[in-house]
Amino acid sequence: MEYRINKRTGDHISVIGLGTSYIAEAEEKEAIQALEYAYENGINYADLATADAKTFIYYGKAFSSVRKDIYYQVHFGANYESGAYGWTTNVETIRRSVDAQLTALHTDYIDYGFIHCLDEEKDW
Repeated sequence: MEYRINKRTGDHISVIGLGTSYIAEAEEKEAIQALEYAYENGINYADLATADAKTFIYYGKAFSSVRKDIYYQVHFGANYESGAYGWTTNVETIRRSVDAQLTALHTDYIDYGFIHCLDEEKDW
């Protein structure tokens, strides 16, 4: 695997990352195996914008033992309180959503944050 260095943090990030949108459609065992396979082959970056909150559970189970070697990007504004993707600019809802994601991911931190879907000036 080829890696690039984030000049601000020194992180060595795989040039191929994991997207997450449809992995929740897989059975849990199959999803976890796919994630572990990706990690074993050098992928160490995951963008966690997803269609279903089950994704966070799968990632938590697959990567809890190697969490220090995985970089998670969480999307601030993506809201999974209903179990499915939603969107909000409400700060308290975002906090609750991120807290729930951290719990499911078996971690207490994220590595990168992405401000999600601020398309118009009023969204700010």
